Amino acid sequence: MSGERKELREIARHLLESAQVEVVIGYTAGPTRFQAAPFFARRPEQAAYLIFDRTCEFNLCKFLHRFKGRKVAIVVKGCDERSVIGLIQERQIKREDVILLGAPCSGIVDPEAAAQTDGEPPFYSMCRICSVHNPRFADYLIADPVEQPPAPEFAPEMENLAESSINRRWAAFRKEMSKCILCMACRNLCPACYCTVCFADASQPKWMGKTDDLSDIMFFHLGRFLHLAGRCTGCGACERGCPMNVNLRLYNDRVRKDVKELFGFEAGVDPQAESPMACFRADDPNNFIM
Repeated sequence: MSGERKELREIARHLLESAQVEVVIGYTAGPTRFQAAPFFARRPEQAAYLIFDRTCEFNLCKFLHRFKGRKVAIVVKGCDERSVIGLIQERQIKREDVILLGAPCSGIVDPEAAAQTDGEPPFYSMCRICSVHNPRFADYLIADPVEQPPAPEFAPEMENLAESSINRRWAAFRKEMSKCILCMACRNLCPACYCTVCFADASQPKWMGKTDDLSDIMFFHLGRFLHLAGRCTGCGACERGCPMNVNLRLYNDRVRKDVKELFGFEAGVDPQAESPMACFRADDPNNFIM
């Protein structure tokens, strides 16, 4: 057994035996060799099924909404931890209700690419430019910190797109979104999508259709990008889960960069910081009104 698994299992068993938490949200071996599955350990003996390795792709923070107001522990990579902090900033969960089991991570295997190679399984491309390999607010670390190479803050290709004309940017956006089949996987995997009823599902009023028509697809994504302003932490769950490989990170990062420059705010970075979408300051920029 790897050191990480032994440490994780011992911590999880202790938390469950001492009744500090009702459940430990983690990973177990999945149906394929390159992708672990979410697992909920509710009894001390179930801690033996927990694993952590480079196949642990899913951002488990999506499950925190099921346990709101209850004591839980959750395994988080550095990118996942940002999602937890984002939910705290949004007052969706309380910090005292969540025990963070930090999992230092050098990268997660891309199962689709790994299935096509006989050599070392490749990581997701976003993992190679990740700036949060090590969790910063963990209550427990299940392994030693890993090396953190320099990494860009936002998607590298974003600056090239920003230098293009409005017409070229719009054409590029339409082309990218035309890949979408409106399966809603991006929304369903996103921890920041916590509305009880999504605008895409609302019927009174009905905002959009659910067809493969580009107008419906564009409406959904533009609405979602707007709703994620000040909420997206850049965890990449949406892009990893997209069956059509839509470059969602590029446009989410564009919104994240705007929020940082306009409001000095980054979702998932400081648990004490208030989201600009949930508070008002007299010096808030109002140029958009003009």
